[in-house]
Amino acid sequence: MKKTLSKQLLLVATLVLNSLTPIVLQVNATEPVTVETSQAQKEYDSQASNLTEVLNQPNNAAINSDSPEKEAGSTVYDSQSLEEGVSQTPLTVEEYKQLDATTLAEMIRSGKTTSQELIELAFQVIEETNPDLNNIISTRKEEALAEAAALEDKGQPFYGVPMLVKGLGHSVEGGINSNGLKFLEDQISQRDGRQVKAFKEAGFIVIGQTSYPQFGWINVTNSELYGDTHNPWNLDHNPGGSSGGSAAAVAIGQVPIASSSDAGGSTRIPASWSGLIGLHPSRGILTWDSSSEKNQTTHFAETKSMQDTITLFETLLKDKTKNEVLEGTFDKSTPIAFTTMTPAGTVISQDAINAVRGVVNFLKGEGYQIEEVAYPVDGKKLMENYYILASSYAGSLDYMAKRPLGRPIQREDVELLTWALYQTSKDLTKEDVASAWENIQQITAEMEAFYTKYPVLLTATNAFPAPKADYNHISQEMAVKMEDMSQLSKAEKLQLIYDQWLPAWTLTPYTQLANLTGTPALSLPTYLTANNLPMGVMFNTFAKNDRSLLQIGKLLEENNRFITYYHRPEKPQPPVNTPETDGGEEELQPLPSQSEEEEVIVESLDSVEEWNNLEENIEDTVDKVKMEYPTSKSGLDNHQTTNSQTVAAKTDDSLPATGEKPLSLVYGISFTMLGLASYLIRKKY
Repeated sequence: MKKTLSKQLLLVATLVLNSLTPIVLQVNATEPVTVETSQAQKEYDSQASNLTEVLNQPNNAAINSDSPEKEAGSTVYDSQSLEEGVSQTPLTVEEYKQLDATTLAEMIRSGKTTSQELIELAFQVIEETNPDLNNIISTRKEEALAEAAALEDKGQPFYGVPMLVKGLGHSVEGGINSNGLKFLEDQISQRDGRQVKAFKEAGFIVIGQTSYPQFGWINVTNSELYGDTHNPWNLDHNPGGSSGGSAAAVAIGQVPIASSSDAGGSTRIPASWSGLIGLHPSRGILTWDSSSEKNQTTHFAETKSMQDTITLFETLLKDKTKNEVLEGTFDKSTPIAFTTMTPAGTVISQDAINAVRGVVNFLKGEGYQIEEVAYPVDGKKLMENYYILASSYAGSLDYMAKRPLGRPIQREDVELLTWALYQTSKDLTKEDVASAWENIQQITAEMEAFYTKYPVLLTATNAFPAPKADYNHISQEMAVKMEDMSQLSKAEKLQLIYDQWLPAWTLTPYTQLANLTGTPALSLPTYLTANNLPMGVMFNTFAKNDRSLLQIGKLLEENNRFITYYHRPEKPQPPVNTPETDGGEEELQPLPSQSEEEEVIVESLDSVEEWNNLEENIEDTVDKVKMEYPTSKSGLDNHQTTNSQTVAAKTDDSLPATGEKPLSLVYGISFTMLGLASYLIRKKY
């Protein structure tokens, strides 16, 4: 009874204090204001309104496309200037950073900007941000400007838009082709690779290459060759990997799209940790894909709007697969499964759970069928086979070293993880690899059966927020064992590979399923932690049902569920556990709607710690209100003195006599209730 009473007192105090702000504002509004203040306020409001319009525009809306001047035809684009790569009303850097590739292509085509201008803006952003992010490994500005000048408009969807490509696997003529190896750091690509050719055919102008970890083995982007890449949201953290350089580029606005590759989550992991969209398409459907059923890697891009994602996907489909890829059938009759269990029972953060539950609540509220399930396959078995494949790929290192070094690989040539995988590869046989794929086929069959009942599976993309920028998952104990594995059996080597990778896999346990089963998955940016780190949720489905996932992405985007670097909520989510704390699972209550906010203040405070937090928040609010809106005459005088340039001096009787006592009385009642509630809390009722 007393606990309930104290809760109610806290609630009433909070509501009363919150109600004071408009009262005080109304009182202050009666004070005289100088002409200069009035005019300055009008100008400020106008500027703020204009900035708000820019920031709130949808990604595919052209800047100032509906301005009165343009409607009146007062802005004329000079064809000669456009031919020289200069428009009459160039974009600002801030506008450029926030627009998506589709919009920029439309602006080039309509004469509102030029490809050359966008390239210059891109390099301006790179020069400003790369020193902090360390996400660019090479640039090609002069070549890009020449290509932009020579580009013909043939209806390309991304006509003239600058992009960056991942430095690993996406070869660009004249670019670095090192695979993250020190002994290949000066190796230059002689021609564009398949992916870069396709991007250029879509209209993109490649302006440089982005960072990645050695061979893309890990889920963060750091390497001995290129250093640590930093997350734009928080420079102390990593953007994820292995396409982290591309993710950082798109998140901060260096370019609207940057290429990525994904053999175990390398598009989706950094998309989740950088506030982006990450699509892993079905196996074998894009123009550069082989027809092999034993390919786990897809190539796509880090994107920030669903329009870009959809257009790029449709553009890159093989002609023969355009009809094989199913039309989107996602609607309110589609059964959706969701789980917050991890594939092998590893821990999951409350943030990841909150991210999933938030989307679940939204879908339920919209009338979609959604049901909680256990994770559908044995994740440990999945990853054991994944690591066999990863180890087998490392066997190619001797071939790569033969020409530049003239000898087999040695420990000093590669990073420790690469060395451990290389040592393990020496014991693997073709039969081991074939057996791994047979096991994967069994898991694929299990997922196919699952998708007959639930065509869509929703999980978190990653189980925890982004780790520190210099994150290294290998413990000192593991490092010693990995240095020399010559005395270990094949089984012991494989177990060591599993064990050393377990901390990293604990952070990102969900993404590998789609790679090995050849099915599509889509990470969407829907959540922000209390530390202002983004996290995504991931939708999975059966092979060639990619368009249904794109429909889901469009649904969430259109309902303002996306959180990106330039479009985020004013208040982040409440703080939760991290891997550095307990890391355990906690029961999650459904996230409240805005209309339930007052009820939740009372019902959700179940611990003394939470009660103390609320008390401190109320006291902070009171102090802030008292500071900003003092109720005494002397307080008002002091307040206006600090703002003498904008507020006229008040006389002793400027505050209405009827206003001072009610305000003081309300404060007195509120503080009395707050004090009583605090006393009851400290008594632990």
